[in-house]
Amino acid sequence: MVINNSFSSSLAKEERFGSLKSLVLLVVIAILATSNSYAQASFETIDGLRYLIDSDAKTATLTANTGEKYSGDIVVPEKVKATDGVEYPVTAFGDNAFKECGELKSITIPSSVTSLGNYCFCNCSGLTSITIPSSVTSLGNYCFSWCSNLYL
Repeated sequence: MVINNSFSSSLAKEERFGSLKSLVLLVVIAILATSNSYAQASFETIDGLRYLIDSDAKTATLTANTGEKYSGDIVVPEKVKATDGVEYPVTAFGDNAFKECGELKSITIPSSVTSLGNYCFCNCSGLTSITIPSSVTSLGNYCFSWCSNLYL
């Protein structure tokens, strides 16, 4: 009798362990499926400007250039065409997008943009002209700090 009881006890443990493995596997699959839905954003450089393209939200955010700093006179377009062939409206300038771009002279922001991120133009000492449309309703912290030529 003890042998049967021991055998059935170990069999029950194996069944529980198998169920636990199945549950863990289902949780891992669910996590991977969820994380893939958030992986629909990519960085692309289009006409010399770097954007974060969010294909789920169907938007583009202008970001800091990873190579050289932006310089000169810049006119940001309302829409950019990404490598997937889709046009995305430029809706924001990200945090630090033009931070410390001392050679930036002027910038024109399109009416599709609604927000400028934290430190967006911080320390752009050469910036003398900026066109901000009424669509911009949010300015990040220190957005124009140390832009000495804008204050003159």
